[in-house]
Amino acid sequence: MSDPVRSLRAWVRELACYATIASVSVAATPIIPRADASACKVAAVNNIDLSAGFGFEQNCAPSVGTLNAFMIFVDFSDQPAIETTQSLHDFFLPAAAEWYTTSSYGALSLNVTADTSRFYRMPVTAASYKWDRGLTYQVHQKYIQDALDAYGKTIPPTDVFYVVPTANAAAISFSPTFMGDVKTRAGTHVAKSSVTFGYDAYEAWKYLVLNHETGHTMCLPDYYPLDGRATGLFIGGWDLMGLISGPSPDYFAWDKWRLGWLLDEQIDCVAQTGSTTHTLTPLEKKGGSKAVVIKHNATNVLVAEVRSTSGLDAASCATGVLLYTVSTNVNSGEGPVRVLDATPRSNGCSGDKLNDAVLSLKGTSSYTASEWGVKVTVVSESNDGVKIKVDVS
Repeated sequence: MSDPVRSLRAWVRELACYATIASVSVAATPIIPRADASACKVAAVNNIDLSAGFGFEQNCAPSVGTLNAFMIFVDFSDQPAIETTQSLHDFFLPAAAEWYTTSSYGALSLNVTADTSRFYRMPVTAASYKWDRGLTYQVHQKYIQDALDAYGKTIPPTDVFYVVPTANAAAISFSPTFMGDVKTRAGTHVAKSSVTFGYDAYEAWKYLVLNHETGHTMCLPDYYPLDGRATGLFIGGWDLMGLISGPSPDYFAWDKWRLGWLLDEQIDCVAQTGSTTHTLTPLEKKGGSKAVVIKHNATNVLVAEVRSTSGLDAASCATGVLLYTVSTNVNSGEGPVRVLDATPRSNGCSGDKLNDAVLSLKGTSSYTASEWGVKVTVVSESNDGVKIKVDVS
């Protein structure tokens, strides 16, 4: 028989040997710890117009819970109404409210109270506002105060004041948002901001113009160039704050995070060099990890998210991992968000070169943003999500 004590000692020595080998093996493969999500919440720059960072200091409309709005309808002596107020109400609602319910995963409810009793006649002609010459802060304020005078009634406490003109008012040619305290001429506070709809809603953008402009009241910037260059220049048709009629209008994961629609635990933050792997689920579906945010510096991040043909993006002409950069020190309308074109040799789809910019195992599977020191590679795709590898140098 063997000595049981000697056997036990041998077994202990063997176990210690295995432990040593295991520890050496683990040490040979460095583990990059995930950063806390707060490390990637780059702050807004408050002298920048609608900075795309966290904590922008302006009187923004609520993005979680209930956003209350009040809607009136107006016409003009030179362009009188040719339809009913109810038909214009139904043009926007309930579709615009349902859009927010879907995009926010139920986190935001748009509650619009509308006075559909009649059109309220504005005190001057539509042409006199000279909308076609651009719109100054002062002219826009006058238009809103004229509408309040025409209404002549007390408006209940509200976040956003909607002024809807007759579809016959071609002179009110576009739909701007008035960012600032909305008051009557007597100084009575009415709302945090106002959206004044224009002819472009009826001619081109349909009800989605309400979602785009209300996005501004929640302090989201414009992602298309305001200087007249091609609308899809910076982001193609990937977000409603760019081209309203784009095939993929759902808000970017970055903004859903800022708005409170995505939780910190749904964001993977990368804030140091090394290699990490991540599994993302489509942005349009509720639940799961939604984005990898790679911090570059105090004002810039690179974001990876998965877009599909689900939900609000049913018309998307390409699906996969979308990459874009966010710069919090760039003004609204000057490219604070820019989609990275992973398929630069393609002609795009649905009318814009960037609409097929995604990474996928079916096409381009890897992209290097050399100036950022970031490489993103699609590892696998399944019903459970898309696995990507992120290398930061």
